[in-house]
Amino acid sequence: MASKSKGVNPSRLIGTFGSEYLEAVTAHTAVNAYAFIVQEDTEITTLSGGDASTGVVVDDYLAPMSLSGVTLKQGALVQAPAGELFQSITITSGSVIVYK
Repeated sequence: MASKSKGVNPSRLIGTFGSEYLEAVTAHTAVNAYAFIVQEDTEITTLSGGDASTGVVVDDYLAPMSLSGVTLKQGALVQAPAGELFQSITITSGSVIVYK
């Protein structure tokens, strides 16, 4: 039976295709993640992605998601829009776990 909740779909948090720890070392590309959870106070300077079916990076999510210049606090959950994936993430400080 499908959930009628307007919250997070529980099936999206199980990481069917695994998860990966990303830290502020370099730009991370080909991430293919639908969500991430912040592990410590984190600043992100690049967050882009696009349609999950094509894997083509076409959208910059920082401004539309109001994440430009923001320090994300530990435990924050950030999800890509439905049907899209985060492809590139540059972390200037902190770390996240991405779910695929």
